[in-house]
Amino acid sequence: MSWIGIWRWALRSRNRLDIVAGFVDGILNALTLAAGRLLGGGGADLSLALRVGAATGLTTIFVFFVAHYAELRADLARAENELNLMSHGQLASSSLGRRALLQSLGGGALAAVCGVGGSTVSLLLAVWLSRPAWAGIAADILLLGLLGALLARSFRGSSPIWALTIMAGGAALTWVGLKLDIVS
Repeated sequence: MSWIGIWRWALRSRNRLDIVAGFVDGILNALTLAAGRLLGGGGADLSLALRVGAATGLTTIFVFFVAHYAELRADLARAENELNLMSHGQLASSSLGRRALLQSLGGGALAAVCGVGGSTVSLLLAVWLSRPAWAGIAADILLLGLLGALLARSFRGSSPIWALTIMAGGAALTWVGLKLDIVS
């Protein structure tokens, strides 16, 4: 598959959740894991961005793969019931089951790539906006608001409400990260 084909696949509307949630998850992971270090004066560096990015990518691919696969397998089970198939798992063991597995892997991988991107951008903002110490975190929270507003526009929701809600979540997880001081 060419880069253009991958780009077109990634921009399909059904991939929107994986993209936005991946970026949001990456930023939230960075804020939670590194808030103590960022606000404590330790600052961010490339090593921290890579470590947080790796942790984000690994957890994101697992969570999104399981969520997608469970949803698609449930759809297959419902279809079996509607078709009155006598044995369970018949559709899951067919080409439809293999397609569900591949779609789940693709969705998980897309979310993971976006999660790594979100955490890396988040921590690179903290490197770039290192003074005062809270400037990088404020930029990350504003970035979360932008993602929330874009998400809301995609389904005709209230952009201000979604932006403020996601920003509040980011601020809350930053506070939790500061209290836990995971990466100091």
